[in-house]
Amino acid sequence: MKDKLRNILGNFFISVTLINIAMLVLGSILMPEQKFGYEVFIYPIIYGVIGIIPALITRDGKELSVKQTLLKNVIQMLMTVALILAFIFGGHSVDHKLIMTAVFVAVSVVLIYAGVIAISWFLDKKTADMMTEDLVRFQKRSSKKRA
Repeated sequence: MKDKLRNILGNFFISVTLINIAMLVLGSILMPEQKFGYEVFIYPIIYGVIGIIPALITRDGKELSVKQTLLKNVIQMLMTVALILAFIFGGHSVDHKLIMTAVFVAVSVVLIYAGVIAISWFLDKKTADMMTEDLVRFQKRSSKKRA
């Protein structure tokens, strides 16, 4: 449980950073004339919280195969896209501009989700490599002491 919480918090902070970048890029493209006040700084945090909800409600009771992990990630990503689109566009009347904006948002959510997974994998691999190196050094020292 502690490990899952650490992973979720790490993913939250990675998500918020990538959401800020996506908001900058999308805002510059879709609404370059738009200016915001300080209240806009809360939205990446809200989106980050929404983005971790699927990870909080899915269980990791047993070790998953690669195929199962991929399927779980796809389901979590689709849930994240749906939740964010509902939060942003829920209650708005549908028009052409809204649909185009929703498509851009959905694509950026998918890219952010993929980025979070890639960065998390890279960090986990780096940690695993360091642990492996430590284990090899420990085994070498241990075998020298026996000899």
